[in-house]
Amino acid sequence: MSNTNHGSDKVLSEKVNRANGLLERGKTDEAVAILNEAVLANPNDEDVRYNLGIALARQGNSDEAIKQYEEALRIFPDYIEAHNNLGNLLSRLGRLDDAAKHFEAAAKAMPDYAPAYNNLGLVFQRQGRTNEALGQFQKAVKLNPQYWEAHFNLGNSYLAASHFDDAREELRTVIRLRPDFRPAQAALTNLEAVAAVRPPSKP
Repeated sequence: MSNTNHGSDKVLSEKVNRANGLLERGKTDEAVAILNEAVLANPNDEDVRYNLGIALARQGNSDEAIKQYEEALRIFPDYIEAHNNLGNLLSRLGRLDDAAKHFEAAAKAMPDYAPAYNNLGLVFQRQGRTNEALGQFQKAVKLNPQYWEAHFNLGNSYLAASHFDDAREELRTVIRLRPDFRPAQAALTNLEAVAAVRPPSKP
């Protein structure tokens, strides 16, 4: 945070923590009100802007959430989480090219930040860029072998590319890491059913 007054820092931190607690309890409007007050008092604090962006997105106020994330990034251009959250919000709004830029910025600022590669892969997947999506998911699981969501996305990319053995391995990995994740179980069941009726490849 940019404020060097330790007393002010403590008050600000308490407000942010209180707002986050309200968000966890579903009291979004109250959280937004508190964070708006904090921003007015501390307009150049990137963390307050970031937290307000989260609350506004939760409230469904996408335009204002985008503005707050952009302000956080204006103050601190390498704010990894702000890039990632803004990218996810833009992706949900269908602004895929803009979303990709923020995921790429996050990866550039922190090359070992696995979520940036996973989320960029999801954007590429939606754009029909299967091979590029596959490459991003591979980076994500290499950086974090326990990242089951990325393993699942990688498995789906392998399926789209007709790499069935690789897809099977990834889906089994997801089930090992997250045994209760039913989409992986269903995908593996479907894959095995298809494999059972698929004619053998010619030598």
